[in-house]
Amino acid sequence: MPHAHGAQDVLFLCRDNAALGPMAEALLNHWGRGRFRALSAGWRPGPGVHAVTLRVLRRAQVGPLSVTTRHWSAVAAPEAPVFRCVVLLGHEMPDEAPPAFKGDPLLARWQVADPGTVDGPLESRERAFQRAFDDIEARVKVFAGLALDGLDRLAAERRLAEIETALAAQSGPLR
Repeated sequence: MPHAHGAQDVLFLCRDNAALGPMAEALLNHWGRGRFRALSAGWRPGPGVHAVTLRVLRRAQVGPLSVTTRHWSAVAAPEAPVFRCVVLLGHEMPDEAPPAFKGDPLLARWQVADPGTVDGPLESRERAFQRAFDDIEARVKVFAGLALDGLDRLAAERRLAEIETALAAQSGPLR
């Protein structure tokens, strides 16, 4: 459902909302060029956005950097937006049932490796965060160019699934 100004709300969900969700939120708000308004949330949100996430976003000049961690119940509250699409990010699935989001959002899954799970020297972790950013950005650019309006639900969800099918093969394990 579009906003009064025409933007469609999109929600990115991931476990801790410290890396993948904030990256996707910032990237879609940037590449969506006003067609979309992105938010992110997690089912077990961390205390804040990971510092390396913020560095990667700053280097890419993707902003404004007003991303914050939030629990998914905050975006299912009565005053929350009606989401056109909900995208589950990462390899991990929620260990509890998601809240009921208003409307009947399209669902998608992007299997991007969580860079927050990478141990080792800072250089290795920085590469993992950059890789996750690049993987999400590739998906977001395709998503931002989709024309989902006018498609029935099945066709729209098929188009969303094609993003993951086309780009997942290019993504490899984090190193």
